[in-house]
Amino acid sequence: MKRKAISAFLCATMVMGACGLTAMADEGNKEIIIISKSYQNQFYQAAFAGAEDAATDLGVTVTTNGPDAESNVSQQVEQVVAAINQKPDAIVLAACDPSALEEALTNAKEEGIPVIGFDSGVPGDTTGAVLATAATDNAVAGANVASNLAADEGFQEAILAGTEDAPTVIGILAQDATSGSIVQRVDGFIAEMKADLEALDGLEGAVDVSGQEKWTIPSENPAKVKIVVTVPPSTSQADIQSAANAIFSTDNLVAVFAGNQDAVNGVISATTDATDLDKENGKYKDIYVVGFDAGSTQKAAIAAGQFFGSVTQDPYQMGYQAVELAVAAANGEEVSDVDTGSKWYNSENIEDEDIAILLYD
Repeated sequence: MKRKAISAFLCATMVMGACGLTAMADEGNKEIIIISKSYQNQFYQAAFAGAEDAATDLGVTVTTNGPDAESNVSQQVEQVVAAINQKPDAIVLAACDPSALEEALTNAKEEGIPVIGFDSGVPGDTTGAVLATAATDNAVAGANVASNLAADEGFQEAILAGTEDAPTVIGILAQDATSGSIVQRVDGFIAEMKADLEALDGLEGAVDVSGQEKWTIPSENPAKVKIVVTVPPSTSQADIQSAANAIFSTDNLVAVFAGNQDAVNGVISATTDATDLDKENGKYKDIYVVGFDAGSTQKAAIAAGQFFGSVTQDPYQMGYQAVELAVAAANGEEVSDVDTGSKWYNSENIEDEDIAILLYD
């Protein structure tokens, strides 16, 4: 399928905050309304790009909408109600506050309008209106980070320097231990990293996981590598940065995984805008840092080689596959959740067209 630059999909005019993306299709074709959590967010603009391509490929009409900000719950509720009143063939939705949309979704169910979630979808939906969700499998995405890091020969060499008396350390900075997406990413990272490292000569059963009760896996043999999870006392940026500072003061630290954009920002702040990670003269030049998602500061750190790399979700595929699900549901077909995938990127491929479209600021 052809991917287009996001700017090509921005409409010249906007009416009531909505922008129509009309596919090349005959009059009377299926109408799909997509409502994001924040209309101008570049992540969702990439999803809209995927939605338009799907609309073109499937011969349907897609209209996109969303509130001015994720915090504007009431605006999104009004948009969902208005969408239901238009009686489209299906609605695609990323809910700002699922509980605030319960009445509207109940009405959608009564009207026979199928709802498809995308991105965060509508977690905990009790109305039965939401039939499937197109989203990232965060455990798989976390494993994607780990496998790319573990495959690097320089990283392996550094890790294998650990001994029973002085184990090497991989630090994980998790914004919290309750968010489903973050928990799943950490779960996936730990499971993959532990398996990959214990496959190396000398590390069989010698990888210990600690730091949080939720993530505690004692090693079968005396530990030569420790994976230590740190969760700050709150999700404030100050607490996240303080937690990052503590990680970087750890003896024998080899690598750090920041599990979401806020954790990445904390790492960048703790390393003097990532200059301490400079591979020539940085204070932490030998430490491998890997992240998740995108954002301007993370992209800059990766482009400069200060971060080893990161995994981005695939909003383009979220939009594309959500429309596929919506059309199938509108046709009365049975649908189920789909994993829209994740992509590893580093300084070598960050400017590739199929990666760049996924990297929002």
